[in-house]
Amino acid sequence: MRETGTRRSLHLAYVIRLGIQVPIDHDHVIYVWLDALTNYITTLGYPDAERPDYDKYWPADVHLVGKEIVRFHTIIWPAMLMSIEEPLPKQVLGHGWLLIDGGKMSKSKGNVVDPVVLIDRYGVDALKYFLLREYTFGQDGVYTNEVMLNRINYDLANDLGNLVSRSITMIQKYCGGIVPQATTQDDFDKDLREIALAVAPKVEAHMEKFQFNLALEDIWVLVRRANKYIDEKMPWALAKDESKKAELDTCMHELAEAIRIISVLILPFMHSTSEKMRDQLGIGDKKAVWEDAFVFDMLDGEEVHRGDVLFPRLDVEKELKELDELKKKQMEAAGAAENKPLELKPEIEFDDFDKIDLRVGKIIKAEKHPKADKLLVFQVKMGTETRQVISGVSQYFKPEEMVGKKVIVVANLKPRNLRGMESKGMLLFADNGEKLGIVTTDAEDGNSVN
Repeated sequence: MRETGTRRSLHLAYVIRLGIQVPIDHDHVIYVWLDALTNYITTLGYPDAERPDYDKYWPADVHLVGKEIVRFHTIIWPAMLMSIEEPLPKQVLGHGWLLIDGGKMSKSKGNVVDPVVLIDRYGVDALKYFLLREYTFGQDGVYTNEVMLNRINYDLANDLGNLVSRSITMIQKYCGGIVPQATTQDDFDKDLREIALAVAPKVEAHMEKFQFNLALEDIWVLVRRANKYIDEKMPWALAKDESKKAELDTCMHELAEAIRIISVLILPFMHSTSEKMRDQLGIGDKKAVWEDAFVFDMLDGEEVHRGDVLFPRLDVEKELKELDELKKKQMEAAGAAENKPLELKPEIEFDDFDKIDLRVGKIIKAEKHPKADKLLVFQVKMGTETRQVISGVSQYFKPEEMVGKKVIVVANLKPRNLRGMESKGMLLFADNGEKLGIVTTDAEDGNSVN
């Protein structure tokens, strides 16, 4: 027995799977309630006469669903919309699966990768970058910790993190921390500018086709070109020759501009990293605007601030060992939880249980308690007798959906007064820890339950 609201209820565990057989093809079953689909439009106000949100947001440009339910969202859902003469979604995209050891992740196989662990260790931007860069959207991909760690090291620590760290440090060292103007230009400067200004249109074209990995690859063309530019210009050598001061200033300016453009380009993928880069450039208070990626020479006189390393280089072997250890501990904890015995109240004798008189009843009326929001008042018919039973379950059930159900009633429970109304009995409910369900039966009302 446990408390539910202000009323005690007996809870039993149960599982129900519901499917609707397709009338014209008995090999197929509709396994989701149809109202799960209509929620897409009813949430926006359909079919109300006044529905500003629906008129603004529907039809949706894109539906993003798991590939295993593509048929449901591309056949049944459009058919429903067509039947009520409402517009269809413009695109439906199905994303692939991440595979481990040639198959899907599964708790029973013990091969589940916990994204929270990865985010805590490496940051959400690193994980997002890896998933979007490593795999082709819409297709399955094989996941390993080693591939992820190497991608973080090569692309984020070596390329992007190193570029930002070196550039900000040199601007501080050679220019007093102030982004200088560019007053000279050679072939290296020109090439960097041309590549930087060519990236945004390419990214736009890829994003229109949901080719996230190709968009990031084009951005990293600029990242790698900027790193190569440092090696070509050798600012440490320019700093030793006073006559090369203008060329050195141009080099620092070009690097700062390249980093600024990169900060705009990566914003849709790595928002936190973008903000950190802009803070280090001294433009953190200026909102990143996509159109700024099409323009060079926006910086002039900003004061840079060297921050923490964006992506520290990882010891891959060490990380792999620690991730394996964490996984083992998680599996042990999960196994212990699954095998944990039920926490039961003290044992009772059969004679104690035999004192409970369980009867089948039919709910003929249900309504909310006039003085208590949590309580539902049921009129339950048991044979020739109708009783009033009150339960604290209004958060789980609507009164109208309870009428007609045949339920199990503890018929010999001592009556109680609940907020001015008498309750004579108790209904049995089942609780799985997340959702409450009422225990029902097909037996005739009034029968004893043995």
